[in-house]
Amino acid sequence: MPLTFGQIAAIAREAAHSPGKIQQSYDLLNAILSDACQERDYAEARGQYLFNFAPQQIFGAGGTTSVTSGSLWGSMVWGGNIWGGADTSVTAPGVWPGIQFGSGPYAMPVDYLRLSGSSGSHGAQRSFIWWLNGVPYPVIPVDLAEFDMQVQQTGLQSYVWLGSTDMSAPVDDRYLLQTFGDTEAGSTALKNVLSTERLIGGGILGVGGQGIRPGTVLLEIVTPGAVIGTGGGVVGTGGGDVIGTGPAVGQLTLSQPAVATIPGASLIFGYAPVIFVYPPPVSSLIAMIRYQRQMPPIVDPTRYPWLHNDRYLIKALTGRLCALNDDSRADVLNAGPDTPGSAEHELTNYLIMKDDEQSHPKQMTLDRRTFGRRISNLDITKRVGW
Repeated sequence: MPLTFGQIAAIAREAAHSPGKIQQSYDLLNAILSDACQERDYAEARGQYLFNFAPQQIFGAGGTTSVTSGSLWGSMVWGGNIWGGADTSVTAPGVWPGIQFGSGPYAMPVDYLRLSGSSGSHGAQRSFIWWLNGVPYPVIPVDLAEFDMQVQQTGLQSYVWLGSTDMSAPVDDRYLLQTFGDTEAGSTALKNVLSTERLIGGGILGVGGQGIRPGTVLLEIVTPGAVIGTGGGVVGTGGGDVIGTGPAVGQLTLSQPAVATIPGASLIFGYAPVIFVYPPPVSSLIAMIRYQRQMPPIVDPTRYPWLHNDRYLIKALTGRLCALNDDSRADVLNAGPDTPGSAEHELTNYLIMKDDEQSHPKQMTLDRRTFGRRISNLDITKRVGW
């Protein structure tokens, strides 16, 4: 049985001779788990997101789309009439041509990091697919620069075969708040949220975390939570939270019901990245993206980390605590995978066997953009009339 978050932190504190650094050990262990999400494609940190293409979506001049209407990316940054909300009279940028024909942008889950490589293979050639009459069609990931060179004209709606992700947030910080609250399976109400600081409703912010369905957005702040420690009095215009009378909580309304009932679920709020497709889709077909997630921080020490290699987590956390103490062992514990005794060296055996890769054959394929007999391989001047 794997160790709990709190047990791993306690053992590492003992090994690093740091019995008093409880909060530091929790923060550093969450940082280690966060780094693991960003550095490697673990199956345990994988998500799946279903959405529909929106052909001929038009932003600006009163146009909307069922997929990204109301999002800061969709209706504001990429050509809506208002920048920053209904109470702000700042003109938005001009309409980008792809928006007029359904190429995007399509909002991704807020915890999206990148397309996944399927278990047992490398690459992301099969992590973005869509279906037509039950037949799957894969989408090839390309750079934004390559996507920008695709012609956008009326009548080009066809079968999607290219996709490009834009990870840059429309504001300085992509993640706005990490907190926790109570989720209930089948309910869109998120209750007992510890903090609602910096949150705004209206479907602009994405929501991720334990029990949250991928692609969920924040629709409404029903009861704003109080901000603790700023003074006495009643905070907000609703809910009547009083500073100093106990934990400040709020209630939120989500766009989709939760998939699990979790008291004290760890939650992330922020601006979601977007993806563009080409050619613009011909109809509102269902698409699926399998992606690597930014897993939410663990706030309950009795829970189990999603990464179950306890020996690596203990050594990695011990190394970081030793670095805080100027302990000479930190140099070895925090070294790379070629150093015996380091945390990364311990992780090597786990990486060899992770995700059941040994039972899957490996396959290498040629790039379908440049190999094969298909019209899409021709120069753009051979495919589009001028």
